[in-house]
Amino acid sequence: MKSLKIAVIGAGNMGGALVEGFLNSGRYAPESITIGDLSADVRRKFEEQGVKAAADNAAAVSGADVVIVGVKPWLVERVAGQIKGNLTPSAAVVSIAGGVGLDALTGCFGGSTSLYRAIPNIAASLGESMTFVSREGGSASLDEMVVGLFESVGQVMLIDEKQLDAAMVAASCGIAYALRYVRASMEAGIEMGLGAAASRRIVAQTIKGAAELLLNGDQHPEAAIDQVTTPGGTTIVGLNEMERSGFTGAVIDGYLAAFRRVKGK
Repeated sequence: MKSLKIAVIGAGNMGGALVEGFLNSGRYAPESITIGDLSADVRRKFEEQGVKAAADNAAAVSGADVVIVGVKPWLVERVAGQIKGNLTPSAAVVSIAGGVGLDALTGCFGGSTSLYRAIPNIAASLGESMTFVSREGGSASLDEMVVGLFESVGQVMLIDEKQLDAAMVAASCGIAYALRYVRASMEAGIEMGLGAAASRRIVAQTIKGAAELLLNGDQHPEAAIDQVTTPGGTTIVGLNEMERSGFTGAVIDGYLAAFRRVKGK
């Protein structure tokens, strides 16, 4: 197990999912992780797994190599005031607070701190997150450390901050959109006579298989669709009916609506 010392300030839904993912990866010993959280229940939950926990955020970050700030966006400035005096000079601070840009983080922490923004998603708990990382003032060695940390909970892309909002919608919002497709497919399965549990399992594995086809090659989705679409067959009838109901347009419109909301439009 790696000796990297990790502090997570705010172990709620997303911060907690990251801690679960770090533990489940087997790469980090529980005692190398410290959470800072005001909730006694949250602290107890992770202490039972061997993680250190503190209500005092400044104490939680003491000696940490990487500090993940997982609080709500409007609390970032307050947390920065609590912890910045207790950071080690070589520490990387990673904010996962949506909408708080690197310029704002620099204003909160100062220009001498190595700052990163990361956008993971809740599949991090299972090691299947798609995480995006942008940086301000990082070094090659810190980049490697931060990217390596998030690689323990899924796949990582180091991208320019101006692409971060679009990437967040595609991956983090995209989880909900994919699950809504799963729900609709399950309901169709039930109407066709499958039980709810069987339908859930069938659809989930089918989605997983489709994803693996793309992740393990450079094939365009339409090329894979062509492989299972027989002329005059069953699949093309279903695809055409979905398109007549506006399937592709509805998906694109959904993503773009979320993107406009992120941009405040």
